[in-house]
Amino acid sequence: MSTFKFKLYQQLEHKIKHLGTVMSSVYALFLGAVLLFLDFQINCSNYFSIHSLEIYSRLIPVSNILVSIIIGISLTTFSVIFVVMQLASSQFSPRILRHFLANDFRIQAFIGLFVGTIALCVLPQIMSVFYPNQPFLTTLLVGTFLAIRGLVWSYPSMITYLSINMNVSSITHHIKKEVVDEITILYSQKWEKGNDLTYEREQCLTNRNVLKIVSPFQSGYLESVDYALLKKGLLELKETNHWKEVYQKPVIGEFIMKDTTVLLQIVVDQVSEKQKETFQNLVSKAFKVNRFRSHTQDINFGVRKLVDIGIKAISPAVNDPTTCLNCIDQLGEIVKVLSERQFPSTDARELIKNNIHINEFNYDEFIDFCFDQIYQWGKEDPIIVKRILRTIRSILPTVQNPYHLKVLIQQVEEMELASIYNLENYQNRYLKISKEKLSTIEKELQGFREKALKQIEILRDLGFLEVYLSENQLDSQYVDESIIKTINYLNTYLK
Repeated sequence: MSTFKFKLYQQLEHKIKHLGTVMSSVYALFLGAVLLFLDFQINCSNYFSIHSLEIYSRLIPVSNILVSIIIGISLTTFSVIFVVMQLASSQFSPRILRHFLANDFRIQAFIGLFVGTIALCVLPQIMSVFYPNQPFLTTLLVGTFLAIRGLVWSYPSMITYLSINMNVSSITHHIKKEVVDEITILYSQKWEKGNDLTYEREQCLTNRNVLKIVSPFQSGYLESVDYALLKKGLLELKETNHWKEVYQKPVIGEFIMKDTTVLLQIVVDQVSEKQKETFQNLVSKAFKVNRFRSHTQDINFGVRKLVDIGIKAISPAVNDPTTCLNCIDQLGEIVKVLSERQFPSTDARELIKNNIHINEFNYDEFIDFCFDQIYQWGKEDPIIVKRILRTIRSILPTVQNPYHLKVLIQQVEEMELASIYNLENYQNRYLKISKEKLSTIEKELQGFREKALKQIEILRDLGFLEVYLSENQLDSQYVDESIIKTINYLNTYLK
């Protein structure tokens, strides 16, 4: 990610919640000051048949009534919203609803409009206390106009917006969009034939001189890391501190404890307190820890929210499998996008050239994040199982990386559906489903295996399997075991 785009993300993330305050301040201070200045400069009596002070006096009760209506409607509306949020917390995680209100641009714009309108209606009346003979007609007219517009247009628009967006489909779609957008930024390059099949974390060897930099931040979640700044700072320090390798210990989104969690492990010739202080200052600038997790650089957070919604939906207290199906669909689209990308992330591949190693999840772990818990809690519901099978099956034709294909196939095979959904369990009444549902699961599983076999054959015919095997056989000194296992697994699956 470019430094400019990263800093822009950093500035905007968790800042939208202040937009309502900013907009109301703009109305009350900036716009109010301009209008009051115009009132002092312009004599409105020249444009009306009656004195402007008399018009101003008549308009004040009208604006007061409008302000009272706006305050009443706003309090009632947001009280209802908070009640709905409490009721919905059984289905949605509170952080999801909090994010909807605090980080939604239009909600904050509505709040800013209503509060700012009230301020513009009250401001001229306050000024009249100090200037009783000066009619602040322009300011009051603008405030009254905005109040009428708010009641006639903005308030109905807000209600419509809330009704459309505070439902399962809109919330899950919004979460999915955030994750997909972040994947596009973090994993900017698509996987192509000849790229690395797998990604494994680099581990810092403990038998070397390692300088450990612990977190100087208050306890919270690692929200993001400015890798451009980190790289620049480390390369500048390399000449004076003579470090050899740097390892980022926590994954983005991990919980960080102050003075406890190790953020960086730096391999140096000799460990000293002066070095420690220098690197500590760099960490304080490059790392960002927050009370809440964020989708910025943390695509697992969006997945976590979708999984939470899905699990709660199939709990006995909620019993809403349709919502869980919606979450599985959105997770499938996220997996489809990530399956086409090259691991590790673009930043990680650039930094590793300078011996700076980022700690990231791999594709195998990501697939587990997406489906393991939903399957664990929904494996006895054939509707949930069938949708998981169908979702993964629909992804298979888009997967070009043999390792990613192997992971998706393993994900289904390790569910061991044949040992759960079989005729023996049905006859012994271990399965609380009809025979028709049992037959449906068997057909879906068979359809998945046929699709998987077809995709393996396609990759084999295109030479995606042999090219890696032949390259590793030619290099007798280094054979990537994970690549060999991947190719062997797919070839065995064909048989």
